[in-house]
Amino acid sequence: MYNIKIKTLGAAFVALAILDCYAVEAPARGEGMLFRELFGDTLERDYGITVSNMLDIGYTRNNRSTHDERNDGMSNMPITGFSDEGLELGGLHLFVDRPLQGVVVPRMTPLPGPKPEQFDIGFTFEAFYGRNAQFGRTFGWDMNWNMNEDDNDKARRDKKRFLAIPNFAATAYVPYGPGFNLMAGVFGPALGYEIPPNIRIARNPFASKTYAFVSEPGTVSGVLAGTRLLDGDPGILGLELGVVQGWYNLRDNNDNKSVLGALRWRTPDMNTWIDYEFIVGNEQNDSVSDVQAPVSRLIADSGQLKQQHSLNGWHNFNARWSMGAEVVYGHQAGDGKLSTVDVVTGPAFDGAHWWGANAVLTYQYRQDLSFSVRGEHFSDPDGFILFPTSTSGGDFNALTAGLRWDVNGNLTLRPELRYDWFDAREHDRPYGNGRDRTQLTAMVEALFYF
Repeated sequence: MYNIKIKTLGAAFVALAILDCYAVEAPARGEGMLFRELFGDTLERDYGITVSNMLDIGYTRNNRSTHDERNDGMSNMPITGFSDEGLELGGLHLFVDRPLQGVVVPRMTPLPGPKPEQFDIGFTFEAFYGRNAQFGRTFGWDMNWNMNEDDNDKARRDKKRFLAIPNFAATAYVPYGPGFNLMAGVFGPALGYEIPPNIRIARNPFASKTYAFVSEPGTVSGVLAGTRLLDGDPGILGLELGVVQGWYNLRDNNDNKSVLGALRWRTPDMNTWIDYEFIVGNEQNDSVSDVQAPVSRLIADSGQLKQQHSLNGWHNFNARWSMGAEVVYGHQAGDGKLSTVDVVTGPAFDGAHWWGANAVLTYQYRQDLSFSVRGEHFSDPDGFILFPTSTSGGDFNALTAGLRWDVNGNLTLRPELRYDWFDAREHDRPYGNGRDRTQLTAMVEALFYF
């Protein structure tokens, strides 16, 4: 069994921590560099369309897996972000966007300042190829493309890479009333503190993700509208509401819609923000011949309401210190009938709930170097919401420490150490392929922006 040499890894972190403290200017960002070199800047200058790429790769080890398990893949599970040990291509991303002039940045934030008075149209597109694309696919869209079809066990053994298009949506700004931003298509709902992917402005200081991140939907399809309710001394308040097909779904198989929404508040100086986000709707499969697992575990002949809520925020204390935090709660209804079947536990499903809290503290040592520590508690007593990464019933806990070093405008390094422990309701052991209740994991992530 592979054991991490903690002292050696600790020494590496200390060595980076004692780098010279002289001020260093933030490097110029490299996003879009390749496209501009090949085709010039006409598209962006004349039409406002940006094209950029990101390569997300990592190397990981944990102290619980065997040699054979590491070779088969996903031996870091239930940790998400980089699930395989060794070198992993998390994703090669292509982004093509025409951002809008408007009163909100859809799924992110309301904006201060005067309301634009002109109509505007745009779009957002993201495609990515790699191991993490397996968890970014959408039913009725890219889930069952030929290159994506494979049974889960074979994909794990072969460490198969997938292709996903999690964002493919049209956008528009309408200047009527307070002004409205509209979005229609397939898109990430940005529900929760962390959001995929690891773009530079994302709230993701670590290579690994929280359990709360796993519990939240990664893609939806439908329509979303946003507006600004306040812009003044009390702060900036934005509202978003949408109707979508459900979790990871373009072709919903229960003929019900879900409601997606958010209320977002910012201080006038944008140094503090608080978001409340939710998604609510029936998520059961109506037919045994069309089971959209693992996203939806239930088969039922009547509606089974599923809901997820996130209250998250961030505060910038000063030029050095900042902190983000999140509280999540979710519930899956179950009527207990014999016809209501959980594909994991069987008939007579009578409901499940989960909740969690996490916080991250960041110290900005230099403009190009920051250190962060994160703590999390996530309770999934029914072993429901983390499926398929885990079906263990109990409380997951994690402590993570790491840094972000922007080496230059194109390369960012994010090494981390993470310790997880599990308090079981009964006998479950989620780590080491069902053998252990603790795990120490080391990761080094490289992000290439070009």
